[in-house]
Amino acid sequence: MRLYSYSIPTPIGSFERIGVEVDKHLMDLQFACAAYARAVDGEDDAYGYAAFMIPPNMIGYLQRGQRARKLTENILAYVSEESSHGRDIRTPDGERLLFEFAEVKLLAPVPRPNIVRDCMVFLEHFRENWKRRGIEVPDVFYRRPCWATQSGGVVAGTGDPVFIPRYTKQLDFELELGLYIGRKGINITEADADSYIAGFTVFNDISARDVQLDEQQMRMGPSKGKNFEHGSIMGPCLVTPDELDYNNLRMIARVNGEVVCDDNSKDMYHKFPKIIAQISEEEYVYPGDFIASGTSPHGTAMASRLGRWLAPGDVVELEIEGIGVIRNEIVQRSAAKRDTQEIRTAIAQ
Repeated sequence: MRLYSYSIPTPIGSFERIGVEVDKHLMDLQFACAAYARAVDGEDDAYGYAAFMIPPNMIGYLQRGQRARKLTENILAYVSEESSHGRDIRTPDGERLLFEFAEVKLLAPVPRPNIVRDCMVFLEHFRENWKRRGIEVPDVFYRRPCWATQSGGVVAGTGDPVFIPRYTKQLDFELELGLYIGRKGINITEADADSYIAGFTVFNDISARDVQLDEQQMRMGPSKGKNFEHGSIMGPCLVTPDELDYNNLRMIARVNGEVVCDDNSKDMYHKFPKIIAQISEEEYVYPGDFIASGTSPHGTAMASRLGRWLAPGDVVELEIEGIGVIRNEIVQRSAAKRDTQEIRTAIAQ
């Protein structure tokens, strides 16, 4: 399944919803659940049932666990069957279920993750990145995955502008594969780790590189080198593990339409089961936690064929096979008052 968080305008404001992709359309899951509950189960309080079983936010949905997943599969089967007979499926009150993607604003799959844990497990990236500073790869890299924690409050989605922080002259992108935890657990074994993965997404870990390097002199961070508004781009959707082989996914970065990086997730030295096992040692993970692979071997401005820092007007596209593309324009902070919908329209074109 390909699950989305999105907002849709109404006369009284925009509302956050979750949906699933059906035949290149976005189907509202809660509305579809209400239609299913009334038509199939004869549920009198179809909307109340749907609101309980399919919350309108992704963390709530993930917390419902396998019951929500199984119900979603049943809903998809019902919609497919009805559509094959040419029937127009609507909610009990007549609302439509399907939307064109152009009608909605896609958000990050989990708009506010509980926590962001960003690893560094691509050996070539680590080696080349630190070689420039005269540092060899430490033994600990080979023994265990390590990570930094970042704010879940600065997350944005595809189409959102990336404002250059006023304090940096070296804005960078980072091409990463990310996952969301689907259920609570502690001391998870590598053998069981896959069962805790809700799904995967594309992650652009925007970085103020000069500030990050300055902060690292204190052996701390990242702080302002990573944590600024729209500094963590995630999307366009959450793809469930049964849809892809996450150990062999092509990872591509484009700047202004030109391919500058072409990597693959198979080059992760530590794989996600080991990462999840390490993170969960004597510490709970929760539905909606985000874990990222760290940067792919050539997935930064200077490691890629771009060879320069990002500049105002650049459009950065990161694509991972089987998941999709996130596309964001780099915007000078002085232009921050420009209408964000105008920016999104320009990016889409």
